[in-house]
Amino acid sequence: MGQGQAIAHTAKGGAKHSKNGNALPLRDGGVWMDDFCLGVDVSSWQPKVDWKVLYEGGVRFAIVKLSQGNYSYDRFTREHVRGARDAGMLVGLYHWHDPLCNVKSQVDFIKNCLVGIDYDFFCVDVEQYWADWGEWRQQYITKKLGAATISVSSHQLASEMKKVTGKKTMVYTRASFVKEYAPTMQTWLKDWDLWLAHYPYRPGRVSVSWEGLKASNLPGIPGPSIPPNCREWKIWQFSGDKFVLPGVSTPLDLNFFHGNEKEMRTWLGLDVEISQPIELDYESMVRLLWQAHPELHKQEVKA
Repeated sequence: MGQGQAIAHTAKGGAKHSKNGNALPLRDGGVWMDDFCLGVDVSSWQPKVDWKVLYEGGVRFAIVKLSQGNYSYDRFTREHVRGARDAGMLVGLYHWHDPLCNVKSQVDFIKNCLVGIDYDFFCVDVEQYWADWGEWRQQYITKKLGAATISVSSHQLASEMKKVTGKKTMVYTRASFVKEYAPTMQTWLKDWDLWLAHYPYRPGRVSVSWEGLKASNLPGIPGPSIPPNCREWKIWQFSGDKFVLPGVSTPLDLNFFHGNEKEMRTWLGLDVEISQPIELDYESMVRLLWQAHPELHKQEVKA
């Protein structure tokens, strides 16, 4: 996501591939476009996005990076949110959880970043395991955060943001991250809506049309790996930095919501039909009352 390929993960087996190494959709156990709602996630790594082109390509939601730790606000957030909204998409925001920053300072920072932004749901991105950003930049990591530090801090942050936003709040991670770096997250992740990363593709970048993506580049597995004790996923990031698609000049992360667009709106509490009271005239009310109480008008038949 926000840090390039830091959370990339490849599926082991189960997917068939075309000659160029891309996963093909499978009729038995694979993904079909009608099953899920297509979305993208973006940040300053995608400075120019033609949101109308994405919408025409079938994208119905966008998750936009808002902030990181207690020190970084994504300068393209408002532009991305406005563009996605104008195109007709649902919009989520995500915050990169930095365990090196205390939770309160991150919450206060996020609250300031949120001012004036229209969005539908919020996500806490849990993928940082390194304790030294200098080592991360050099791609030589020796200092790692403890499992308890990652788990406790991310849980506290997600819980606080759920209260602050009053909106659906999710946790982004991947099953292999939980297993390797923070197994104690298993004790509480089961109570949260999950946005899970799992990339069932071989390495290599591909430029493709939206039609080509749907025709021959969909995941060949039915869903992401799920952390132990967790039942299901809500959003699946099935591609990270692999596909270059019309409307964006840089690689784009792709996602599926576990349901169609209508189901996603319902999950978010949007466009929910509220039954209105039926107005009846006097004659109709008398007729309904008469039909509801036959004992008032039926005559007793004597033998």
